[in-house]
Amino acid sequence: MKLPELMRAVGDVAQTGGTAAQCEGLAREAGRLADMVGWASGPIDPQGQLLERLATLQEDLDVRHAQSSDAGIAMLHDALTVLGRAIARHDEQLDPESAGEDEGEDFA
Repeated sequence: MKLPELMRAVGDVAQTGGTAAQCEGLAREAGRLADMVGWASGPIDPQGQLLERLATLQEDLDVRHAQSSDAGIAMLHDALTVLGRAIARHDEQLDPESAGEDEGEDFA
């Protein structure tokens, strides 16, 4: 699964809910993508749009979790945090001058 597909699927789960198996599968995919981030030869998100979208998805998952208290939703949220941090760290390592620009933003 590629990142745009993952984000669409997570958006669906955030809007309509999902089964434990769906949440677990998506969390596993997010983890797999986070592990692969270091392989990218260039910046993954130079404009910060992917990180903004991931943050929005996390907010949507927070709302869904508040409604359902589903542990799978929380697990998926945490997996997106790991993915977002991996992307941010990778891009910062490629462009050390930009490191710290978003220091006030903590990717939750």
